[in-house]
Amino acid sequence: MSNDHRNSPPLFQEVFFSDTRMKGVGMVSQQQQQEYRLQELGDFLRTRRARLTPEDVGLPRGSRRKTPGLRRAEVAQLVGVSVDWYTWLEQGRSITPSTQVLERLVQTLRLDANERNHLFLLAQQQAPPALAPETEIVSPALQHFLDQFGTRPAFVSGRRWDILAWNDAGCAIFGDYRRMTTPRERNTIWGIFTNPLSRQFIVDWEEDARQLLAQFRSSCGRYPGDAQLTELIHDLMLASPEFRAWWPDHEVRSGQEGRKTLNHPQVGHLLFERLTFQVFDTPDLKLTVYTPLEGTDTLRKVEQLLAQWYQKEGQGPHPSQAIHQLPQTRRSGQDAVELWLADCGKRVEGAWVANSDIMISYVNWCEAHGYEPKKAKGLAQSLAAHGLEVGVRQWVYTGPGIRTKTRGVRGLRVQDGSQTPKTSGDELS
Repeated sequence: MSNDHRNSPPLFQEVFFSDTRMKGVGMVSQQQQQEYRLQELGDFLRTRRARLTPEDVGLPRGSRRKTPGLRRAEVAQLVGVSVDWYTWLEQGRSITPSTQVLERLVQTLRLDANERNHLFLLAQQQAPPALAPETEIVSPALQHFLDQFGTRPAFVSGRRWDILAWNDAGCAIFGDYRRMTTPRERNTIWGIFTNPLSRQFIVDWEEDARQLLAQFRSSCGRYPGDAQLTELIHDLMLASPEFRAWWPDHEVRSGQEGRKTLNHPQVGHLLFERLTFQVFDTPDLKLTVYTPLEGTDTLRKVEQLLAQWYQKEGQGPHPSQAIHQLPQTRRSGQDAVELWLADCGKRVEGAWVANSDIMISYVNWCEAHGYEPKKAKGLAQSLAAHGLEVGVRQWVYTGPGIRTKTRGVRGLRVQDGSQTPKTSGDELS
């Protein structure tokens, strides 16, 4: 072999010598990927550790501190592992932490939902266990998106196939969801199997029902042990002979797209292209859109039905109502944190607000809007999931010349907060 490459430019030399080592690449590539993943895990943990202070986690600062953020020994103490073991984890040693240890790291390092998912993927090469499902809610932005479809019926459904939000065309074609005040009335699977009118409304009812059932069965696999899903399936077994006969077949199918033909009692046949999207930020939610099929008179009929619906309502186009706007006795506050932050919160770099003021503002907002507020710990977890620093201690004056350290949230200001604490300032920690 010629040695002329020794006088070649550096780039050529790099390519040449890389090529001579390619024989072993197949054997070591998996090992290299493993080393890279573990190194990424160590780097990730170090950066999360560096952004916290001892005060953030309730530890004394001490003296002669040179380490930015927490020390490894402090993280190990809070997580409940040895300093050596945690050091090996940050150094990229080939160890696999348990799910319990990773969850304690999530709490200790104040990781939000995205960071938690990233940690599990690096450490275990799989997504973390699903958190307890929260109450489903449709954001104002998603509702506005629904309204833009105009003459295309569209709606958002949740993990149990309840219709949570809709547009005017959806009401004009499928029924006025605003007047359906119980979840079962708005449940797609319940309606198709128990409402006799669905057999007249849906052309090829059996084919459509079997298809939806297979998709429903597939989605149920994501939520094992969900009490409300279990109850729904039990009630369907009692109420529908077809559901009772087909459910044991265990047919599964993904995706909800294709043509759908409806036989509307006022205008006859309507032909649509049906397409369903998953909402990226809230994957439990699905958005389904019915587009009138080109080359048919469906669009004209939809416009006619929509005009009749507006005339009946005595008004023109208006923003549709989502489920959280319907009359309910007491709505869960699990997802109300986002709405409260939008109404009363403002992110301000360097700002700090006491936990007591946060609780007062949040509870007052929930009372005004009919939500059941979360407890302090649950609220803190939701704020952390929104990327806010919780449990940050700061000196607060409680009287003339009297001050005390209390916990709060960094980077946030809230409206309607009282200056007189009604709850302990440490409750959110």
